[in-house]
Amino acid sequence: YTSVTATYSVEPTDYIVDCPSGTFTVTLPTAVDITGRTFTIKNSGVGTITVGTTSSQTIDGTTTKSLSTQYQTLTVVSNGANWICV
Repeated sequence: YTSVTATYSVEPTDYIVDCPSGTFTVTLPTAVDITGRTFTIKNSGVGTITVGTTSSQTIDGTTTKSLSTQYQTLTVVSNGANWICV
């Protein structure tokens, strides 16, 4: 469990990244060479959390996902090249 309140780059050792306040970006690590690795990003505050990727990788075909509602959650898994929502 990691709690962040400002721009953050997800570490390979993270599992759950909780965003209890603010509006900022959380950037996923590269999906390459970590097939099956899962991360959950939760917006437990009232700001907007933008989940981004590295390089030209995507999350279900887009480079960012927005968590604009309090308690909204995004769980992604690496397919070895990109991120897919689960």
